[in-house]
Amino acid sequence: SSGINAEYGEKEKAVATARVEERDIAKGQLADLEKKMIGEKEAEVADLKQKHTEALAELEGRLRVEMEKRVTEAITKTEAEAMERLTKVKIDHDNEISKFKVAVQTEKEQTEKVRLKLEAETHARVTAEDRLKDVKEEFKYFINSLPGHENSCYNAEYMIDR
Repeated sequence: SSGINAEYGEKEKAVATARVEERDIAKGQLADLEKKMIGEKEAEVADLKQKHTEALAELEGRLRVEMEKRVTEAITKTEAEAMERLTKVKIDHDNEISKFKVAVQTEKEQTEKVRLKLEAETHARVTAEDRLKDVKEEFKYFINSLPGHENSCYNAEYMIDR
């Protein structure tokens, strides 16, 4: 009988040790995943912001140079020719602005996709944390349901906290 109890006690210890190891591994994996996801998202957002800023500066520079060139040419010609040139510049400028608006909208959509992906990953992290809490509760229930657990030097809270 004492051999069976000793064997059962060893099994209890092995199960408890395995649960603790599972929990520690899950915690480590969750922390690593969270760090990786946050780093990737921050890098993606920073990259998108930088690309957007560079594209805007380049577009503004090109528009400014083009507009100044065309205005200068228009001033040197007759009033009618100047008016014609300015009209063309305005049309070109409006077209460039339309293109820029499309580019800005595309960047906004990309940013929204990244935001949605980050939300999904945050949800996955929260779900994983909830599952870890459930596993802890199951473990606690398991330990507390074992015969003689009241006399054990290990209680469920102590093992979970380890």
